[in-house]
Amino acid sequence: MKKKCIPMLLVFGLLAAFPLSFQPAEAASHSAAVKEDKLPANLEKLMTVAPEHQYTLRKGSTRVEVKLLQWTLNQYGLKTAVDGVFGAATDRNVRQYQKDKGLKADGIVGIDTWVAIYAEHKKPTDPNGELPTELRNLMDIAPEHQFILREGSNRMEVLLLQWTLNQYGLKTAVDGVFGAETNRNVRQYQADKGLKVDGVVGVNTWVAIYGEYQ
Repeated sequence: MKKKCIPMLLVFGLLAAFPLSFQPAEAASHSAAVKEDKLPANLEKLMTVAPEHQYTLRKGSTRVEVKLLQWTLNQYGLKTAVDGVFGAATDRNVRQYQKDKGLKADGIVGIDTWVAIYAEHKKPTDPNGELPTELRNLMDIAPEHQFILREGSNRMEVLLLQWTLNQYGLKTAVDGVFGAETNRNVRQYQADKGLKVDGVVGVNTWVAIYGEYQ
């Protein structure tokens, strides 16, 4: 009997000396799935290329630009694997994103979709704060040479317009997409300024927009 008890005592002794640590599988997988908040430097560098010069992406594309797209979709709230492969899930989420932004929901990432993607990373963190440098720099162009904006426009200049409308007191999503809300607020702004109320941001409306910063 004594001989049988000795191995058992050794086992209990080892367990006491080296306690095993068990982590629930759910907790482990959760920690691995934590979303990274800061855009990785290698993906951020891709945005030094103007949206109109970016590669057109579609289902089947396998480029590093696909990772930028996927990372952005994730941050936007559409869960997407960031693997650089434009598969069925990415295609589905691109179409949803395009639909949300009022774009043609064809799953093809062309100029308009890239402009919206870029805008996700250039959104001012505080629309009530100081005008970001990249938006202020847009006003280096004279009002008469600015792009004419209207509903459906997707350009950096839309961010400047939306920011200004916010500062003026017309609550507008600063997302770079000239949608129904922006159109409605532009018309209100034009009415307030005694301009032609057509929702089109041409020379006269740009002059008024620039005037908000003088």
